Amino acid sequence: MGLIQMIKVLFFGVVADKLGQRSTDMQAGQTLAELIDKVDCVDIHPLLVAVNQEQTDDMDYVLQDGDEVALMPPFSGG
Repeated sequence: MGLIQMIKVLFFGVVADKLGQRSTDMQAGQTLAELIDKVDCVDIHPLLVAVNQEQTDDMDYVLQDGDEVALMPPFSGG
């Protein structure tokens, strides 16, 4: 029996406010789209997604053991 493969999910801004937490651990092997659905963020638009500190739009990406996912609203500077 193998070890469960895990990913770290980080939440920022309104995403963290909505979920009431800043991070969680989840099982690997799901797509980014499935992850976003599971954490109930499908209604946050626009939603920026980064995997291992690289922004991505590939919602079909299958998350691998040790991946770090960040879900965040766009940041504004000034």
